[in-house]
Amino acid sequence: MYILDTNAVSDYINQFDPTTRRIKQAIREGHLLYLCQPVYYEVLRGLIKTNAAQKRRVFEEEFVSLLIDLPLTNDDWRQAAQFWVDAVSTGKQLADTDLLIAAIVKRVNGIVVSADADFDALPIKRENWRVP
Repeated sequence: MYILDTNAVSDYINQFDPTTRRIKQAIREGHLLYLCQPVYYEVLRGLIKTNAAQKRRVFEEEFVSLLIDLPLTNDDWRQAAQFWVDAVSTGKQLADTDLLIAAIVKRVNGIVVSADADFDALPIKRENWRVP
């Protein structure tokens, strides 16, 4: 069960290998790939800000349909808040979006696909598909 972070989705939209190749391979092999609301929000706001109409179409009309929607729950918000407290108490400042993604990953016992090493400060699994 893989939850894609914003940079993995952006890599796919921008056709950046090896991430794109790994995502396509995972889909072919029947792995479960999820898109959570915080990532949807981050990707969409970036595409709107840069007025990237073609990439937005690819994202909304093609890519999203390949993934399983994974909505936030109230427990995810509580877990993200605890992650924040734990991180701040050790001197780390993490983005709220990353904390929410990590809470979802923990809930479903999944793996976040991300090039962002900030996730390594949290008790979740991460794979970087940019690395061949």
